[in-house]
Amino acid sequence: MEWIHRELRRKGVTLQLLWQEYKQNYPDGYQYSQFCDLYHRWCGTLDITMRQTYRAGEKLFIDYAGQTVPVVDRITGEIRQAQIFVAVLG
Repeated sequence: MEWIHRELRRKGVTLQLLWQEYKQNYPDGYQYSQFCDLYHRWCGTLDITMRQTYRAGEKLFIDYAGQTVPVVDRITGEIRQAQIFVAVLG
């Protein structure tokens, strides 16, 4: 499960993709729903909390949302890739 957890951090990797690789190696192994259930149960055992205390509006946390999205120029039809970022007040 730790390997699955690490792999899911990689760009473009999904639980379904990892299950498909698993089924290639273990054809008689778990079906997708059981595979997901076991992984999510394992995730529930992780202690991933981190308490941070800030005054309202004191800090702004910004991060990129991941892959780019296409944006089409209405006049020229040119397609450019745009970064999306998310911002949250602490």
